[in-house]
Amino acid sequence: MDKIRIAHLYYDLMNLYGEYGNIMALVKGFNDQELYTEVVNLTIDDKIDFNKYDIYYIGCGSEENQKLVIEDLLKYKDKIKKSIENGKYFIFTGNSYEILGKYIEKVNGEKIETLNIFDFYSKEVDKRIIGEQVMESNCFKEPIIAFQNRQCVLNNKDNHLFEVINGFADNNKSKYEGIHYKNLFATYNLGPLLIRNPLLKDYIIKSILDEKEILYKKVSTIDEKAYNEFVKNFIS
Repeated sequence: MDKIRIAHLYYDLMNLYGEYGNIMALVKGFNDQELYTEVVNLTIDDKIDFNKYDIYYIGCGSEENQKLVIEDLLKYKDKIKKSIENGKYFIFTGNSYEILGKYIEKVNGEKIETLNIFDFYSKEVDKRIIGEQVMESNCFKEPIIAFQNRQCVLNNKDNHLFEVINGFADNNKSKYEGIHYKNLFATYNLGPLLIRNPLLKDYIIKSILDEKEILYKKVSTIDEKAYNEFVKNFIS
């Protein structure tokens, strides 16, 4: 029986907004395809093999926890970059998105070194950015619905994941949010992203199954019905 392996990285430190919900959505999605899914929880000082798993997921955490995670991830910088280039699936939500850039600049001028895998930096602002978003993706035609709660703007100019229709983008001069590069998906949108957007979840699952030459079967779910109701009532 085929098995899908998911590495939930820093599950204990980067789970501020219930990001485990995204893991549950993926597990349910693969189970609907009659595939066994193994979730391995890994944290600081655990050895992380960036060739071993099908999906690597990091969620959102406090500033203090984010710093701890950055320090631990820096030793894997080259391996992470190589795995991304080799097409491994990575999902970053919330402020873990910031870790992929050059640095994070705090309000007091302090700069925190990050992985420098992508050509952008994050800058802390005085006022938190909170609110719902409606976005479009080049993965499919249906809208993305999401929620942000953050205190950084980002100057990412390439490999955009979403185009923002309503709500705040990477910064106030941009209309784009997140990164989609090969099989990496990074967004500031929080915890229930894949639950609220089953089409995005299914897109990732189908892509993995296609690579494994496993036939994807369309399954109707409660999450999809909830999504359709939201779109009908609030977007249409």
